[in-house]
Amino acid sequence: MEGLSEKLKQLRKKKGWTQEDMAREIHVSLSTIQRWEKKGGEPTRLARRELKKFFRREGITPA
Repeated sequence: MEGLSEKLKQLRKKKGWTQEDMAREIHVSLSTIQRWEKKGGEPTRLARRELKKFFRREGITPA
């Protein structure tokens, strides 16, 4: 998922959410969001599925 860290940051800020808010929305831990936003890790298969659902609900085409 190229550009994941930037997409997450931009979407989160656009919605006025904290990293904790984003973590709750896509069912992952706060530390996971922090790691993804710092480009420190790749989402698991389950997390990618949740991210795709989330981006789809927000009208964003996932990479």
